[in-house]
Amino acid sequence: MERLFPPEAVPLELDYRTITLTKGHSNLSEEAQQLLEKWDKEGAVSRGACLKIFPNGEITGGYYRSGRRSIPKKAEKVISQTFTKQARKTIRRAAECASTEFRLFITLTFDPKQAQLNDHGQVDQKWAKKEFKRFLNTIKKKYDRRLERLGTEQKELSYIWVAEIQEQHTKNIHFHILVDQPFIPVKWLVDIWGQAANSVNVKRLNNQEHAVRYMLKYMGKGHCPIEGKRYGMTQNLLAGMKPQEIRFEGEDKREAFRTVKRNFYWQIEKGGGKVTDFGLFIPAPRREKIWRDKQGKFHKTKAVSRDLGRLFLQALGKPMKKIDWEHEIDGATTDTFSDEVPF
Repeated sequence: MERLFPPEAVPLELDYRTITLTKGHSNLSEEAQQLLEKWDKEGAVSRGACLKIFPNGEITGGYYRSGRRSIPKKAEKVISQTFTKQARKTIRRAAECASTEFRLFITLTFDPKQAQLNDHGQVDQKWAKKEFKRFLNTIKKKYDRRLERLGTEQKELSYIWVAEIQEQHTKNIHFHILVDQPFIPVKWLVDIWGQAANSVNVKRLNNQEHAVRYMLKYMGKGHCPIEGKRYGMTQNLLAGMKPQEIRFEGEDKREAFRTVKRNFYWQIEKGGGKVTDFGLFIPAPRREKIWRDKQGKFHKTKAVSRDLGRLFLQALGKPMKKIDWEHEIDGATTDTFSDEVPF
C-alpha cells in the first residue's frame, strides 16, 4: 500500500454526495435527462394484438407485449436434426406467394470418388456447402446477365433449395432445387457441378402444387444432423412473401380482437384454419381437389373459401373503428375549445 500511496502523496478526497436519477432534477445534465427518457420509452409496456396478411391470402394473428428486452445470444454453429415447422411454412408460403411458376426439380448428389470425404468416409458437409454455393452462383450470374441483356422480356431467376442426408445408405449430403426456368441444359449443369454424369437429375414439373408437394416431401424425410442452413431461396421470393402487418395497440383493442376470434372459432376451424389461446391461422383460399398417390390411394384437399378471411377482417374492423372513435371523443377536452367569438 505504501508503494502505491506514499505518505508524501496528496491525500485522496472522496465525494460521498449522491444524485437521485429522476427526470427534471436540477443536477442532471442534458445527456442524463435524455438517457432517462430513453429508458422510460424502452421500458414502457404496451399490449395489443397484431395481424399478418400474406400476398396469397393467408392470415395469421396473435397477441403481443412490448417493453421486454432479450440478451443477444452468441453466434454459434447451428446443427439441426430435422426441418422445423416454421421452415416448412416458409417454403410453402414462398412458393404460394411467388409470381412465377416452378418448372424444374433438380437433384444434386456427390460421387464419393471425386468428393472430399470426412474421417467417417462420408462427403464432408462443409466442403459440400461450398461446392453447392459455387454451383448456385454460377447459375445466377448467367441468368442475371441474360436479364440485363433482354430486360423485361426475361424474368429474374427464382429458386428454392433444401439439403438432405441420404439416411438409409451412404449418409451423404445432397441437394434439391426448385427452379422457375422451363429449360436448363443438363449437360451444362453437369459441367458446372463437376461430379459424375449421373450426379445431376432434372425432372420437369407441370403443376405448381406438385412442385411444392415435391419439396415438402423431401423436407419431411430423414432426421440426420446438418451443419448450417438446411434450406434457402432467392431474395425476390423472400420479398414476395413479405406480409402486410396491422397492429391494434391497447388493452381494449386486444380484448376486441379476442372477442372476434372467439366468435369466428367454428368458421375458421371448419375452413381448415386453427384457433388457439394465443392467436389464429386462416389458410390461403383454395379449391377442393382430389389427387391420387403412387400407391393408387385417393386424397382430397379441403377447400378454403375466399370469403372466410374477408368476413373476419370486416368483423374485426368494426370494433376497432369504434374504439378509435371513442378515443377521439375522450381526447377532445374542454381545453381544445375557445369561448372567443371568431368575428
